[in-house]
Amino acid sequence: MHFLVGEQGVALSVEVMSDDAGIGRELDMSFTIPVEPNYVLPDGTPGFADQFGPVILQKCPKLGRDELGRPRRLLTRVIGPRTSGEPSPAPLRIAASAANAASETSGCGAKRLPLPERAAELESRPLPEAAGTKECGWLADVQLPRNPSGRPWEFAERSAGDMPITSCALVDPAKGKGGAPVVEFSGWYGDWTDEPFETLLAANVDYPSDRSVQGPLMAEALGRATAQCDGEAASFRAHTVPRANDLSERYVTGAQLRPLLLKFAAEQSRTHGCSGLKLPAKTIHPMTQT
Repeated sequence: MHFLVGEQGVALSVEVMSDDAGIGRELDMSFTIPVEPNYVLPDGTPGFADQFGPVILQKCPKLGRDELGRPRRLLTRVIGPRTSGEPSPAPLRIAASAANAASETSGCGAKRLPLPERAAELESRPLPEAAGTKECGWLADVQLPRNPSGRPWEFAERSAGDMPITSCALVDPAKGKGGAPVVEFSGWYGDWTDEPFETLLAANVDYPSDRSVQGPLMAEALGRATAQCDGEAASFRAHTVPRANDLSERYVTGAQLRPLLLKFAAEQSRTHGCSGLKLPAKTIHPMTQT
């Protein structure tokens, strides 16, 4: 389903779909470059914003499972003018409203979503407070590399709970105005993640031509582990950003990032009841030069 809407003079495109293959293809465009989701929706809303606009991905408890035994889902995406500034609340409200309407019309049965008045703000906390948090508790038990800025690391638990995407980020309080996430760890749950992750790795990692991009892989700035959760595929992702415009100056190296991904993936697999955890080998592949 595709339609155009407007709010406060902004024209937006809204797309709603419910099959896993379509959802995977739709999210491919969010994965062509290794940027992490921007969690601008209210706490508890199962979604994020990419470079095109907000995306909401809900389970449909009243529609049961498909013929392969996978939970049925509903994806709502709003595409508006691309901008590097702070996200406007208008697309967020439209996305939540469209998701609510689509859930009701389709009989999805998803929980009704709140309509946000503003975008959620990054809330970082001192690293010692990570202990006891759902998605970042593992940070209390690992040896972290030194922050190149010289400031103590902070962390942000950017999504938690029964979500299709979970996130924990290391924050450099010296970056930007008030700090910014610079090393990201995220869990992606559902078979719909397969195609987007293959797109991500193929577009950004210089891997041997005889190696498949499916499954675990570790590169200089990007890594993936996999597991089976609730009968579906899951992917665990780690990504670090450059300190400046020079891609060689990253907050952590691939060799430093890999053990952190292993710890994050193991903890996610444990807390989310997953099995068959597969971790990337020690080989650190170079990133594709652009």
